[in-house]
Amino acid sequence: GCSQNKTIVNIGCFGGIRPLKNQLSQAFAAMSYADQNNKILHFHINGTRVEQRGESVLKNMRELFKGTKHELVEHKWMDHHDFLHVVKKMDMGLQVSFTESFNIVTADFVHCEKPIIVGFDTEWIANCSKADPNNIPMITEKIDEVIKNPSKFVLRNYASFEKYYYTSIHIWKEFLGI
Repeated sequence: GCSQNKTIVNIGCFGGIRPLKNQLSQAFAAMSYADQNNKILHFHINGTRVEQRGESVLKNMRELFKGTKHELVEHKWMDHHDFLHVVKKMDMGLQVSFTESFNIVTADFVHCEKPIIVGFDTEWIANCSKADPNNIPMITEKIDEVIKNPSKFVLRNYASFEKYYYTSIHIWKEFLGI
C-alpha cells in the first residue's frame, strides 16, 4: 500500500492525450495537492499517444512542470499486460474527463485495486470517486481524500464495478432472449 508520509506521490493520468480528456487541469490539481502537502508529484501520462489535436495539451503539460520540483513522467504506449504493471505502481489515478462514459483506464485501476477519480459522465464508478472536470479545487480535494483513505475508494469502486457488470449481463441476456 501507500504510506501517507511518503515524499513522492505517483498519480497516473493515462490514455490518449486529447483536449476533452482534461489532462492539463488534472495535472494542475495534482500539483496543487502535492504543494499543499509538501510532496513531490510524479504525474504519469502516455506521452506518445496524442490524438484529436492534443499537441497543445502535451506542450502545456510539459511547460507546467518546467522549473518545479515535480516530474511529468511520459510512458510510451504499451501492451495491456505491461500497462497493468505500471498501474499497480501508482498511488492513484485520475480520469476526470469531460466526456468518458465507460473509460477502460478506470476499469484497469479498479481491477488493480488502485483508487481513481473520474468525471461525472463515468456512470458505473462510485459517486465518492467523481469530481467536476471544471473544478480544480474539487479535484485537488478529492486527491487529498483518496491519498488519506485509499481503501475506501478501492472498495466502493470495486462494488460499483461489480454491480455494473452484473446489471450489464442481465440487460444483454434479456435483450438477446437468453
